[in-house]
Amino acid sequence: MKVLLVDDSDLSRKVQLKVLTQLSIAAGDVVEARNGIEALRKLEELSYGVDFVLTDWNMPAMDGITFVRELRKIEKGRRLPVIVVSSEGEEDKIATAFSAGANSYVTKPFKKEVLARKIQSVKSVAALPEKPNGKAIGSTAALSGDLSALGFAELVQFLNFSRKSGDLLVKPEAGEAGVGFTEGEVKDAWIGKFASEEAFFSIARLRKGRFEFHEGRPPRPQRIKQGTLALLMEAMRLVDEADAS
Repeated sequence: MKVLLVDDSDLSRKVQLKVLTQLSIAAGDVVEARNGIEALRKLEELSYGVDFVLTDWNMPAMDGITFVRELRKIEKGRRLPVIVVSSEGEEDKIATAFSAGANSYVTKPFKKEVLARKIQSVKSVAALPEKPNGKAIGSTAALSGDLSALGFAELVQFLNFSRKSGDLLVKPEAGEAGVGFTEGEVKDAWIGKFASEEAFFSIARLRKGRFEFHEGRPPRPQRIKQGTLALLMEAMRLVDEADAS
């Protein structure tokens, strides 16, 4: 597995490299860059042949979010998995990172278990078809998979950034749950007979279960009042806390 590690601090890169090697990623497979400009240059030299990018926010010359925005403008970089490294209390910055096209984030100092799950999730998201079958309307699923390989929050971020409309149906061990989207925004969430933000967070805590995304279904009533990015950050926080405990 090849990784691009972007951070202007030598000490931070050293600490993050240690965590990556604990995940059985060879130090020789980690390419380092000190800012976004250097990261873009190294990606071009590598023909974008890395499995994922781990980037800091605050860097000179080109910060992490500008780097993500520029990366998403490049054809070979549009689907490259990107995890942004943030500090506690940077919710606004994390929301900006999602809007720019980041797939997930990790709060430093982070544990290897948390990072391992996020790496698996963002790589699984990158493997999803960029353009789900546009003819898959109603009963036929445009996307399908299992939450054991692909994190719910990262899946929601993919649908949000792709501005998809339809129903994401999740089938846990018992019952059924789902999330309704309109132009990428979460408008409804239900689990069993309950529909609310808490239903969304209950689904986010699921570690396994089949999912299907049905594109083009009629919009559901709006029963979610909270913004999609706020929902995402809270969902990721809940899952990270569970992993770290």
